[in-house]
Amino acid sequence: MGAEHHVEVPVLVVGGGGCGLAASVFLADLGVEHLLVERRESTSVLPRAHYLNQRTMEIFRQHGMAADVYRLSTPLENMSEVAWRTSLAGDGPLDARDVHRMDSFGGGSTAGPYAADSPCPSTNLPQHRLEPLLREHAERRSPGRVRFHHVMEDFHQDADGVTARVTDRSTGWTGTVRARYLLGADGGRGVADALGIAMDGDGGSWNVVSVHFSADLSRWWSGDKVLITNFVSPDGGPVSRYGMVAMGPRWGPASQEWALHFHLPPDAGVDVSEEAAADRVRELLKLPELDVTVHQVSRYRPEAVVAQAFRSGRVFLAGDAAHRQPPATGLGLNTAVQDAHNLAWKLAAVLSGRADGTLLDSYESERLPVAHRTVDWAMFSFRNHGVLHASLGLLPGQPDEVTRAAFAALFADSPISETRRARTAEVFATQRMEYQAHDIEVGFFYERGALVADGTGPPPRDPMGSVHHPVARPGHRLPHAWLAGGEDRLSTLDLAGGGGAFALITGAAADGWRRAAKRIADECDVELRVVSVSDGPGPDDCPDAEGRWAAVRGVGEDGAVLVRPDNHVAWRTAHGGADAEAALGSALRRVLGRSDDTTTTTGR
Repeated sequence: MGAEHHVEVPVLVVGGGGCGLAASVFLADLGVEHLLVERRESTSVLPRAHYLNQRTMEIFRQHGMAADVYRLSTPLENMSEVAWRTSLAGDGPLDARDVHRMDSFGGGSTAGPYAADSPCPSTNLPQHRLEPLLREHAERRSPGRVRFHHVMEDFHQDADGVTARVTDRSTGWTGTVRARYLLGADGGRGVADALGIAMDGDGGSWNVVSVHFSADLSRWWSGDKVLITNFVSPDGGPVSRYGMVAMGPRWGPASQEWALHFHLPPDAGVDVSEEAAADRVRELLKLPELDVTVHQVSRYRPEAVVAQAFRSGRVFLAGDAAHRQPPATGLGLNTAVQDAHNLAWKLAAVLSGRADGTLLDSYESERLPVAHRTVDWAMFSFRNHGVLHASLGLLPGQPDEVTRAAFAALFADSPISETRRARTAEVFATQRMEYQAHDIEVGFFYERGALVADGTGPPPRDPMGSVHHPVARPGHRLPHAWLAGGEDRLSTLDLAGGGGAFALITGAAADGWRRAAKRIADECDVELRVVSVSDGPGPDDCPDAEGRWAAVRGVGEDGAVLVRPDNHVAWRTAHGGADAEAALGSALRRVLGRSDDTTTTTGR
């Protein structure tokens, strides 16, 4: 570690991928000194993770990064559709035929609900472009404390902290880092194994090959609105189901880079070496003369696994170190960023003395159930592609001529072919669980943790994951509503979070709440912002610009909603009064783990 042979910091972050870099930004913004070490010399050279959902963009917005991401990422109009085709090009009767198209990611028919539920559109920025941006923000906030080409050799923990040996791989110098807490964001390559935490689940039986390449496909790409094209080839053969994603830096047909993914059966006998990759791309796209520059060929085995625990003593796991899922629905990187966001404010509160250490137990009780839900969802969505293929009459192991006959029947001009196409449309619509997973992305919630339940039940959830019902119930993400108007408008999601602040959203009868909140905030040494949201004309009011907050708050005009720094609801009361104000103090202390009456588990 250069000339430093011993460093002391409150938090050591191990791993400089999307999760670790995001954690560094969040911790820095909350005033937590930390050190990040990453074994690689640079950020990722692979574009693997790329979709950024609305919840992740809300988090980036809270931490001043969303504008930079949107500046580089895919405009919504270039990612509002997913296509299924027989091939990209070719001149045969079954070539370059559309099988199905679906609106996606908040575009087309999905635009209304997505825009209503968040101030942030979803977007798309490949990992090899996102990570350098995150690194830039992390290094700007913590100069000299984001160290690539540094590897943690080992660590041990005691009652007071963690001691790690770290080697600067550029110089060979090894030193020690003493930290109060360690965050393992290393993708599962070390910290979890050292803790003896096993992963439960399945997967790893598919061999997925990804080819990252540059080519001019503007003449053949599936349209300006298409981000992803899934190919289902009538030709059969060992590679007949594959997908391709535009990877920028320009978008739509103007994209210069692409990622082509396909599953390779173990006995396929297909050469997928770096040398053969360009020919494989030309073959699959049916463009034999295409000028192709291959950047990288990578292989991986999708898993659906979750760590049995997200915490062991003073060590936490996040991102791929805690859960790994197939790429379907794009939940991996998004869930990793959300892990870091959940933990960062809690570490800041505990390290500053504002919260008891038991608050940190809520990280696992909140995020572990979410991980199980998202991992199960990703695997189910991934496997559902097989259902789509079966609806086309494609079965494993069938002769190639049977496959071609099924496609010919699909496109024929006959009454039964019309029925085939109608069936295809209905079955393919089930893949909205991957491309329109709005409720999965913003509707996750916590049943137990740093919150005070109010006895109400959750709203109904769409079994297909598309329809979201916003609600200000404790444990849920705060519903978005626009406040004020014109250029000065802000979202309810802008009210909490800055510097670790809580927010108390009230109605017109706010004076009593303001007095109570100031007294309680002083007692607990926290920042608690009181915001009156109503239709009233008072000077302290923040107008409910569209009436949406009144529809989702679930409390009366004299009630209140307490919001955590991570924009999840901590507590609410339907009405005000002396008893309610006392309940606010009790609730805030319980959330911070500062009373015996707490919803978090006891410290470990």
